[in-house]
Amino acid sequence: MCFEVPFNLLIGLMVPAGLCFFGVIVSGVLYYFSRFKRKSSLCIKLFAIVCNLSFAVNYFFNSGIFGPNLLLFSLAFLLVIAIIPKEEFKIWIPINIILVISILIVEYFNPQLTTIAYNGELSKALDFAVTYLVVVVITYFAISYIRKNYDDEHSSVMDKNIAIKQQNERILAQKEELEKLNSEKDKLFSIVAHDIRMPLNSIQGYLEVLAETDLEPAESQMLKKQLLQITKDTSNMLTNVLSWSKTQMEGSYTDLKPLPVSTSLVNGLSIEKIIAEKKGVQLFVSSEDDLVIMADHNMFQLIIRNLVNNAIKFTPVGGEVKVLASKINDDCIIKVEDDGLGIDPKQQAKLFKLKATSTFGTNNERGIGLGLLLCKEFTDLQGGKIWFESNPGKGSTFYLSFTLTNELVVQ
Repeated sequence: MCFEVPFNLLIGLMVPAGLCFFGVIVSGVLYYFSRFKRKSSLCIKLFAIVCNLSFAVNYFFNSGIFGPNLLLFSLAFLLVIAIIPKEEFKIWIPINIILVISILIVEYFNPQLTTIAYNGELSKALDFAVTYLVVVVITYFAISYIRKNYDDEHSSVMDKNIAIKQQNERILAQKEELEKLNSEKDKLFSIVAHDIRMPLNSIQGYLEVLAETDLEPAESQMLKKQLLQITKDTSNMLTNVLSWSKTQMEGSYTDLKPLPVSTSLVNGLSIEKIIAEKKGVQLFVSSEDDLVIMADHNMFQLIIRNLVNNAIKFTPVGGEVKVLASKINDDCIIKVEDDGLGIDPKQQAKLFKLKATSTFGTNNERGIGLGLLLCKEFTDLQGGKIWFESNPGKGSTFYLSFTLTNELVVQ
């Protein structure tokens, strides 16, 4: 409209120029109240009214049907439907159509009401050309605005759909994982309950025999050894179950500090040496000097004891278990090696997992496979690695890898 004011004055269209100037003022006022006073709904209605009335007045002062007025009404129609709420279409679309038809009917029966405003064919051609150009440009921006909003909304919906789909996939995967874990936990605790009840019943039976029966010294000594072995197995199993339960319910806090490997192995395996001697298995512990790793003392001790206890459990009388620590590049590699039964190939894939199956050592020592799961979880928490090699009938070797540190050990 700012462009139309001087153009209409130039070609002698005084009333259209005045209407355009009036339109500039009204548009500026409506923009102010819409933008800064948050009166958008009211301003949109006023704009639609002023737009249609202005074009109706302009129709009779700008050559009527012989001017470019129907193009302007089409423009008014486009602008109105581009900004009004969809629920108001039923009001403003009929108003535009009825207004145009009414004006055409009035002009048909009263042609003298229409003023031919052109001074010549040139001014008429220029007015049509400029009006067409204005309509096309505004139509382009209006449709581009609508299309941009549509594309933005469509893109937003697609992004939300993708996010919802990915979230649903994660939820389903978590659901399946939880169902699997719950099933394994249920199985684990049922086995734990069974495996605890059985040794407790055995302990009760042995104690009743010792209390109520006069036994020969040799028989009494044998029962005491069996009673001691059952008690140790049950205690180890309970320790692992409680440690695992704590990590599942509370999560694990790791207190990583510089840990001397040699001292930790010697001090931590003192009980295991006694167990190995009683079974008739030789336990060798060897470590290179000055190996220091970053580890949690309690977790490291639990890992080593579990691996060594398993090695002793599956090594027959007269066998050997070796615990060797050495430096390879920047890592400390700890090997727990035995020449026992080895691991069946079918069972190897189930190690370090919640398989929950009872196992028996060479002297019928009982276990449920939870110790290796703890070893895996605690090693990962400390930033280490654990793996194994095994040949059925020839023994197994479990490897631990921890990064060496130059930090001094705090006494």
